[in-house]
This record gives sequence, C-alpha cells and structure tokens, in this order.
Amino acid sequence: MTEAVSKHAPREIAGRADPSLASQTAPRERSTRVDSRPAGGAPAPAGRLKASRRKILQISARLAPRITAHFLARRYLSSAVHVDVAAWTARAGVSAVAVDSETTVLQFRPDAPCGTRVLLSHGHDGSVRQFARLVRALLRAGVEVDALVLPGHLRPEQQVCSLSTIVGAIQRCNAALGPYDGIVGHCISANALLHALSEGLVCPRLVFISAPVEFSKLIRLAGRQYGIGGRCLDYFVEEVSQLGAPYTIDRPWRRMAAERPETLLVVHARHDYAAPVQDVLELETLWPDAHAEIFEQGDHNSILNMNAPTRSIAEFLTAGRAMPGAGPLSHDAGTRAH
Repeated sequence: MTEAVSKHAPREIAGRADPSLASQTAPRERSTRVDSRPAGGAPAPAGRLKASRRKILQISARLAPRITAHFLARRYLSSAVHVDVAAWTARAGVSAVAVDSETTVLQFRPDAPCGTRVLLSHGHDGSVRQFARLVRALLRAGVEVDALVLPGHLRPEQQVCSLSTIVGAIQRCNAALGPYDGIVGHCISANALLHALSEGLVCPRLVFISAPVEFSKLIRLAGRQYGIGGRCLDYFVEEVSQLGAPYTIDRPWRRMAAERPETLLVVHARHDYAAPVQDVLELETLWPDAHAEIFEQGDHNSILNMNAPTRSIAEFLTAGRAMPGAGPLSHDAGTRAH
C-alpha cells in the first residue's frame, strides 16, 4: 500500500473541483432534482414540503416497513442525473456509439494515439463528467478513452440502475467495442467489474476507485440518510440486493478477489464516508497482484477531481509512460510517501 500525504498547499480541497477543467472538458449533465431553498438561504415552501415528506416517510417506515423499503430501494437506484449526449459530441474529438437502446459510450480520441485503449465506468448515481480530469490526463498520454453512459442516465425519465444493470452494460460494451487494455470502475462499478471478470471478461489492468467492496455498508448508509432504521432498513438492504440479482450482497467477493490474475490498482480516500478504507485494504491483501494508494485528501467523489490520484491512475494505465504536461508530482494535491 502507498499513502499519499499532503506536503504542499493543495490546489483542490475535498468536495471542490477545478472549475477550469469542467469548462474545458465536460458539459454539465442535467438533473431532475430541484433546489428547495432560495438564493438568500431562507426556508422555502418546497423546503417545508420536503420536511413534511420526511416525516411521512418515517411514519410509513414504522407502519409499513416492507412497502416503504420496496419504494425507497427503487428510488435509491434511479439516478436524477442524465447525460446530454449531443452536448458532448459537439466537442472536437468526442463521438458517441450506442451499444444498445439503453447504453451509450462516449469516445474520446487523442491527437496522437499510443495504441492503449481504456474503458471508464461511473457509479449508479454518477456521471461521465466525474472523469473529466482523468480523461484529459489519458488523452495527453495518447490513450483512446471510452466512457460508459450507464442505463438510466440517457434520459430525464428515471429508471433503476442496479448492480446487475452495470455488470451487463460493462459486458455488452466490452463485447461490442473491446477488448480494452484497462478498465476503471468508480464506486459500485468496481463491484460490477469484479463480477464481470468472474464471468469471463478479460482485461489485464484494472482500477477500482472508491470501491465499496462491502456493498451492504453503502446500502445501509443510504437507508440511514433517508431516515429509516430497524426492520425497514433491513428490508431496504434486502430489496436493493435483490434488484441487483444474481449479484446479491452475499456473493463471496473475497474468494472471487483471491482468484483474480489481473493487475489491480486501488485508489481510495482515507476519509471516504461511503466506503470504509479498511475494506479496500483487505481487498489489497486478498488480490494476488493488487496495490492500494490511499490519499489523505478528498472523499468518495472528490478524489476524482484531484491531481495526485489522477496522475497515479494515468501512469498505471500507461505502464509508467511519462505524462506530458502533468508537471512535477510535488505540486499536486498529494505527494506519495513510500
């Protein structure tokens, strides 16, 4: 394991991205979520309505825990973010390929390809835009980048994007557009990658970012954030697990990891609120050819917007090739300590 320790004033802080990157690389995805507070910060009618709904939800969780859990599980797995593919493909060097009616791949092509091809897969409530910094770093190195737009993220109408949905999307993408020299999975896409590998997917290099290897912990966290507990929370975990069948939370991920021959880089923030760092350290010990880099700064999502993790991933995927324009590592958000 390698730790990343900050020794210089960082250019990013947890939860904040470099605004210049987003403006240069990624059009904004659209969300169906509505801000319930006005600009001045005073409570709005929508805010009071939200509080009332939460109270109703808590009452429902006590009186009808299974029905409430059934509803919340589908809500949890249905993203409010969708990608405007036309806005992305209006940019030079970006095209889109439909794998099927529900799955699209955005393709980013460098000016001088080096022959390496990489697939990126975001989490169930994530987006391609989260990979903007990594895409730029890979393109500078000549890597051809394919970024999955998972089912449920192409249109405003929300639909379930479960673990089985992501496993299937990765498998279909690889069959249609692969093979790839490296695949990167953020959040539960890392879990999905492990299942896809166990079913025959072939890729020599893998990157797991913010991987919730103990998926049940992430589900329980989501349930508590909804304000539920007790039997309703237990039913919620069960419902989310079953929506991902056959890749339920009781699948033996430790045994699967111990049997993998691929080279794995695990990138994780020490203070990841959604995926405890001790779980990925166990993954590192189980996977025969795995290496974990733990970063002191960033969290579950903001780690994707930081220089040092991005550079580690890009160098790993390009087998140590120098990263043009990256600058000295000591100026990044963290410095590796061996």
